[in-house]
Amino acid sequence: MKNAIFMTLVIVMGVVLLGGLTGCAAPGLTKEQVHQRHYEAIQNDLWQLQDDIDAFFLFDRPGRMSPMMVR
Repeated sequence: MKNAIFMTLVIVMGVVLLGGLTGCAAPGLTKEQVHQRHYEAIQNDLWQLQDDIDAFFLFDRPGRMSPMMVR
């Protein structure tokens, strides 16, 4: 009788453990939608990195040189 209770407990703990390991699979989203979200997040990060580099090298503001003749 003790062995049956122990085995039932082990099985229940195993099911709970396996259920917890599934994680968040983003319910309601297809694989393509998840891929698109990841792509957009990475693209946004790259744009922000480019803005930071432009600000560091002062490329984010207009230059003092003009193609027109200025008096």
